[in-house]
Amino acid sequence: MKYFTLTQIQESLERLKRHHPIFASTFFVLKKANVPIGRNVSFALNSENHEFFREHYRVHPKSDMFLHVFRNRSPEKDWLVSDYPSKALQQLNRNAAFLHDRNSNNWGFSDNYIKELEKLLPKKQRIPLFHVAVWFYKYNQWEDNISREDIIKYFISDFNITDAEIDRLFDIGLISEIEEKDTFQSVKATWQQIVEAYSPPDDVPPEQSGILHYLEVEGVGPVTSLIFEPAQRLNIIMGDNGLGKTFLLDLSWRALTQHWADERAAEPFKIGQKKTPFIRFVVSGNSESKPVTVKFSNKLLSWEKPDKAPSISGLVIYARVDGSFGIWDPVNRILSGKSTSDFSPSVVFSREEVWNGKGGQIEGLLRDWIRWQERRDKYPIFNTFSKVLQKLSPPDLPLVIGEPTRISGEAREIPTFVHPYGNVPVVFESAGIKRILTIAYLIVWAWEEHKIQARQADIKEERQMVILLDEAEAHLHPKWQRKIIPSLLEIAEDIHSELSLQIILATHSPLVMASAEPIFDSEKDKVFCLDLTESGKVLFESRNFELRGTVDSWLSSDFFGLKFPGNEKRSDVIQRAISLQLSDSATKEQVEEISDQLKALLPAEDSFWIRWIIYAEQFGVKI
Repeated sequence: MKYFTLTQIQESLERLKRHHPIFASTFFVLKKANVPIGRNVSFALNSENHEFFREHYRVHPKSDMFLHVFRNRSPEKDWLVSDYPSKALQQLNRNAAFLHDRNSNNWGFSDNYIKELEKLLPKKQRIPLFHVAVWFYKYNQWEDNISREDIIKYFISDFNITDAEIDRLFDIGLISEIEEKDTFQSVKATWQQIVEAYSPPDDVPPEQSGILHYLEVEGVGPVTSLIFEPAQRLNIIMGDNGLGKTFLLDLSWRALTQHWADERAAEPFKIGQKKTPFIRFVVSGNSESKPVTVKFSNKLLSWEKPDKAPSISGLVIYARVDGSFGIWDPVNRILSGKSTSDFSPSVVFSREEVWNGKGGQIEGLLRDWIRWQERRDKYPIFNTFSKVLQKLSPPDLPLVIGEPTRISGEAREIPTFVHPYGNVPVVFESAGIKRILTIAYLIVWAWEEHKIQARQADIKEERQMVILLDEAEAHLHPKWQRKIIPSLLEIAEDIHSELSLQIILATHSPLVMASAEPIFDSEKDKVFCLDLTESGKVLFESRNFELRGTVDSWLSSDFFGLKFPGNEKRSDVIQRAISLQLSDSATKEQVEEISDQLKALLPAEDSFWIRWIIYAEQFGVKI
């Protein structure tokens, strides 16, 4: 058994759009019912048209609107409203091709109906009957031996098409650029595939709980044309300073939330360039959704509204390198601090606001921590907070919560961590501990607030969270860098058993890369790199992730480009030593000079000595 391919359906839709909408339903509904010519009979055309539209044009199961197929009267419309068959179509049905008694259900074809319908053909181009059949039978299952000609014959019989109608209204030839073998396939085309080429129906709300599947940027940022297709779980972005890692995270935030992290939106380097700058993205529960495009207006010097309603992502947390944090929650109506009519589920908190609060939006880390800790019976979130801190702790210094304390100059109690040398108020902790603590708090706080807001709105809780993390290694000891990625991935279980994380992080650290080795899964993780060519062009690409074992191996990889890890002088002298070894005119004096420099820079156990000692002895130089 076989079905029409998506390619064939798409071609048929393209062929039919130039034709008059009276052939979308009324004509074929009357023909199917074998309504007579020259007289009318009782026939409920209005209700039959509506059923016909529901059967053949209601493609999106969440919408009551109809796909606009025969559209020569309004080619720009993709969808027709649900009452189109009972209102707009009735106006078309007053055509002289039909006999109808006003205020009755009596219908028939007039004697000259073919001549009247012939007037509606665009430039006297007859309607390709095969393509009508493809659309009406798009989900039909056919025998393996059936041909396109057989389907045309079946359609003619099914709708009682006459020879006169074929001669003047329809073309029964195979007007197609698709070969017979490409017309059929073994599986049915899905409605998602069919509607992908069209804007979404107005009555379908944006999809919830999406993650970032696709991001394309043209004419903005250091990369002329960038395509970013992140994996569903872990995404690591590498690259030198100034090549656009932070910019890519800002763009990811923009795609996920429809807001910029900074008050000033990103702008093209060149205003008025020939190609219109744009941002195109897919945020959805699956990667098959149609991309949304946002264009930059050179006239208004601002970004235009999207060409269709974007999908809504799940929870998003953006840990920025300046210490500020972006939070997006599609159900949290108090994040923006604005009235309900001015609602925006997105906000960027400064580091100070995260710690000490911002009126009407967040109590702050110091207040929430004390409140949770003192009322553990009322706030089970404290246990979650403790577990997350344990997961994110440095390997030899677990972040154990101590009793709150008062410090000089503060009229409130301050949380503490327990260290081997005593309890330390968190305001006095190191920059690294403060950053990880802030990340832990924001993740737990955002989830707790989401649960409260979802419960109040009677909305199902999210099952997807996206974490954007800039300079993941910032302020962290190498031992801590070496466990940060596995730790972040593990915290989802402590928040909710069904919560999934998509992490997009930027880093310069070989230790952060090494930390991903035990858990990296090429099916759901990716690594990307921004690189500068000799001509000064910035390139962005996905690269294979390989086990390298040691930090030196990571440093010498194409991600970092340090051929000889170590200090710059060591690298330079080794490079000159190798160049001398490859030379055909080396002298003893040159070998002695390089040997002295190597002695000053290389420890005795350095692996390079093995190849150099043998080489130097050939010139009589003893090391």
